Amino acid sequence: MTIKGIRAALTQARKDGKVDVAEVDKIVLKARSGWGLDPSERAELVKMADTFDDPAKQRLLSHLSAMGQKSAWVNVEAGGLTSVKGRYANYAVGVPGLCAKLGLFDNCFSMKGAAKADGLVKVAIEGQSVSVNVKKGETAAQVLEKVKAALPRQVSGVLLQGDVQPYDGASFQGTAAQSADTAAHLMLYKPASLGLTPGELPLKVVVTGYGAFMGITDNPSANLAQQLAEAGVKGGIVEYRRLDVTTDAVDRFVAEMRRSPPDVILSMGVTHGQAQVEERPENHLGAAPDGNNVQMTDRQVRTGGPGELTTDLPVQTIDDALKPFGDARVVGTSRSDPNYAPDRSAYLCNYLGYNLATEFAGTPKTTAGFMHISPQTPPDQMHAVLEAVTARQLDWRREQQPTN
Repeated sequence: MTIKGIRAALTQARKDGKVDVAEVDKIVLKARSGWGLDPSERAELVKMADTFDDPAKQRLLSHLSAMGQKSAWVNVEAGGLTSVKGRYANYAVGVPGLCAKLGLFDNCFSMKGAAKADGLVKVAIEGQSVSVNVKKGETAAQVLEKVKAALPRQVSGVLLQGDVQPYDGASFQGTAAQSADTAAHLMLYKPASLGLTPGELPLKVVVTGYGAFMGITDNPSANLAQQLAEAGVKGGIVEYRRLDVTTDAVDRFVAEMRRSPPDVILSMGVTHGQAQVEERPENHLGAAPDGNNVQMTDRQVRTGGPGELTTDLPVQTIDDALKPFGDARVVGTSRSDPNYAPDRSAYLCNYLGYNLATEFAGTPKTTAGFMHISPQTPPDQMHAVLEAVTARQLDWRREQQPTN
């Protein structure tokens, strides 16, 4: 897709002056099918997205983050495109009784139904043709099991049961599909590209930044979070979120993370002071306007909770990862900065940090916490932080595996 093509597609997609999420899905799918996006085309999309409403912009940024992780993304093409709905593109697989969907945000190849006749399912995975013979009566799970057995050498798969929209596909967690299942998902990944050993599953890594507040319309923390997601990390697949600067948005995010805990959560907010790990969040939310200019009430973050908590992030690991930057280092921790002091603004950054510490400090399967960045914080330093935290979490998981 060219820049001219992007402009034409967005102009055509506008309805009542807006581009809805379904139109965003179609445009990005077309771009993906046309050999992806080069840097100038990506920049054009991001620039034009500034005119979208927030749901459409978030959808576009999520697409771009997923497509940017070259080591994590598995390219799948199956049959002919019939429609796009939400997170998925519907494809005709050419066998009566079977229908398929491809995840636009994740590496999910889903199938539903049972074959009404013998046939042949053809897919292209990472550019390599995969063909499987289908017998009348075979279920979706049985067909996907055959696809799994024929995957290219560099690709692995996990077969999960469920409806055609997985509840949490990107985590690679769920009930294994049984041969009788008429709806199943084949979750794909590339172990070697992610630095994993055969059989290891990717970690689920979530990075967040904040949206607009108090006159800041282009929040550097959101932009940096997106950059980290698009860069990806060894050992994991990264999800990007941009949170509204409200208690409701934080509460919804924390509740989602509680329901389906990832392996790593790294949340960021912007400061005009020191970029640093916020190691001691306090149980205090101040009276100030939120991102919607609604006045908040001075109160505790968690009623009856401790006055101060310790971050769940591995501070020493982070400090060690930043030492190689030497005099160019700008991200601080208490381990190396004698003048370190936690942020005490009692704003939404602290609100999120305290909630993450409350939920995950006693849960070794998830490491989570909050960091402040400045508009000048170098992306390579924060990427080193995310790589180090993810590597430590992968080491912990490996230590839990029983030895023979």
